[in-house]
Amino acid sequence: KPEVHLFSDGATGTLTDFENKGLPLVFHQIGQRGFNLGIVNLEVRPNPENAAQRAIFATVANNSTNQQQVDLELRFGDKLLEVKPVTLAAHQSSPQVFIASQETDGVFNVRINAKDDLAVDNTASIISLLPQPAKVLLITGGNRFLEKALKAVPNVQLSTAATLSDDAPQFDLVVLDNVAPLVWPRGNVLAFHVVNTNWFEVVGRVEGPPIVDWKATHPLLRFASFDNVQIGETIAIKTPNWGMPLVDSPQTPLMIAGELGRQRIAWVGFDALASTWPLRISFPIFVANAVEWLNPASAQAAQLSVRAGAPFRIALPNTNTVAEITMPDGQLRKREIDARRGELVFGETQKQGVYHVKAGTNQFAFSVNLLDTSESETTPRTELQFGKYAKAGAATYRQANLELWRWIAAAGIGMLLFEWWFYHRRTA
Repeated sequence: KPEVHLFSDGATGTLTDFENKGLPLVFHQIGQRGFNLGIVNLEVRPNPENAAQRAIFATVANNSTNQQQVDLELRFGDKLLEVKPVTLAAHQSSPQVFIASQETDGVFNVRINAKDDLAVDNTASIISLLPQPAKVLLITGGNRFLEKALKAVPNVQLSTAATLSDDAPQFDLVVLDNVAPLVWPRGNVLAFHVVNTNWFEVVGRVEGPPIVDWKATHPLLRFASFDNVQIGETIAIKTPNWGMPLVDSPQTPLMIAGELGRQRIAWVGFDALASTWPLRISFPIFVANAVEWLNPASAQAAQLSVRAGAPFRIALPNTNTVAEITMPDGQLRKREIDARRGELVFGETQKQGVYHVKAGTNQFAFSVNLLDTSESETTPRTELQFGKYAKAGAATYRQANLELWRWIAAAGIGMLLFEWWFYHRRTA
């Protein structure tokens, strides 16, 4: 008759694995209060109004029961750029935007001056690389909407062709618009109404599929809405294990995004010209998001920011050497690069801060941050949720980080006083 004893503050997932197991679980709650402010999100993007500037988006959360006033600092390297006073209501978050000029690659650091129960989420860093021009090839039979949307994206060098051949020059991104190429591109792809049989299993076609849901939190659909978008016909597929459905209809996913091998793919199952989508503002927004997400330079920049505890992975082809990683506290780690896969994998990412990597002639940095809303919420839970219906209440309470040194020190002082008294009593 096994019994599970869980010691936790309750900041866990739904624990669905325990829902139907019938195991008796005793929940011992740890912690007494929740007083914490933290940076739960940090992004850097080009300023659309000035290519020489960056827009830094930071979200600060107040997980205490009282209103808090803090100063939010922005630094680039060691230079202080701006300080913003921020007022946060109890259990509320506040998005903040900084605009800063950037002339070289570097690190933006955001910090709040709060004195709370968890210091690690009071600062966050992000690597910011200067944008590089994206070479885009559009394979189309004639789609002026798509061509204009691509030309409107900053730093895009657009070329058009009727098909793709083996002797075509190298491009950062290939857009396939309702045209099956002679040779499928090896780089990142944005495909409209065309499918490679290696990508997923094709089921058939669906006429007039209604859009019932879309994932607005994905980078491809940021600020893009599919309200009032009608579609004439779409290719019906089964969702592959490498991809995520972003736009859904009842019969089939209408948009898939994912990474197959080292190739990023954004797939749209319908012909844009056979829909009302090009007439909506979400179409050029999606195209701009797709160029950024599929651009190899942007993808590499995104890899340079990981959450604490998650492994850092980056491709280093043609590098048969040992990488030296300098930790935020100055300690040095060495890792062999997998020559077969051409990839560096580093798992010691428990410390928040900036890590510096040197591998042969390659030198770069990556950042590790907490950036976790649930971890920044330090208020202990009195109840755990197991799936939809099962729950477990706290059986006993445990105080975390018991400081026993005061009692030990008091006992030691008492012993010294007794010896002093006894000595003087004997000599009196």
